[in-house]
Amino acid sequence: MRFKKIVFLTIIIALVLGSGPGQSGPFKKYIDPPPDYSSLQEQIARYLESQPGTYGLYFIDLKSGTEFGYNSTMSFHAASTFKLPMNLYLYLMASRGRLSLDEQLTYEERHLEGGTGKLKNDPPGSVYSVQQLARYSIVYSDNVATNILLERLGKKNVKDFMRSLGGKVVDDEKNITCPYDLALYMRETLEFSRSGKANAGLLLNDLFNAEYKDRIPAPLPAGIPTANKIGTWPPTNTYNDVAYVKHPQRPYILVMTSKETPGYGETLPVFHHISKMVYDFQTKPPPKQQ
Repeated sequence: MRFKKIVFLTIIIALVLGSGPGQSGPFKKYIDPPPDYSSLQEQIARYLESQPGTYGLYFIDLKSGTEFGYNSTMSFHAASTFKLPMNLYLYLMASRGRLSLDEQLTYEERHLEGGTGKLKNDPPGSVYSVQQLARYSIVYSDNVATNILLERLGKKNVKDFMRSLGGKVVDDEKNITCPYDLALYMRETLEFSRSGKANAGLLLNDLFNAEYKDRIPAPLPAGIPTANKIGTWPPTNTYNDVAYVKHPQRPYILVMTSKETPGYGETLPVFHHISKMVYDFQTKPPPKQQ
């Protein structure tokens, strides 16, 4: 009888421990105890504090669920990183039957915008499918494609969606964000990609194939798949990147944001230094202190 009670109690304890926070999705079933990230966090903070300009960062170890940040809820200009949550909303709507990826949308003169992308060279009146526009907005960071899609989706709808996910820095008029929010949107994208819903993997695939790999992915070893979306806003010397790094042992999300930096040439080495530092830590974390 005593043996049965012990077995019963063991099962109950296992169920309780297995049903706590962070257990609901494929990336939230954390199965591995984390390294001690305190030293990495301290090194990052010291380094970023010494740089001209203002930086923000958020990190999530997808194997253990460990998270930490630096200026993680400070407001930064989102620039083209906004295209990540916008597209996540688009694909979720499509998966629920509220939007067809085959729907045809027309490029009007009001959609024209300079900067990145290819469609600005096409004549107004050109017609594209929603899926093609979504792909262009991520792979080429196409501003025209984004403007067409945003008009179809409704900016207020996208912003409300961002809030519903838990976004902390969301404004209906301003294009602002924070490192924590961008990490959240990337994690939700990963969750969605493994949901089994129709076309759920298209957004993540586009992120892996994005043209702009000059920031977080650049210093990583060849062959390490990285899904990322950059953002650039010259008026405030803002350079951002939100990335999912498919590290062979410890995959992770890393977000870096910036503002009031000396410029692109001075900011890029900062991104590279932090990215390599994080990758190396994930590859060989220091032994835990006894």
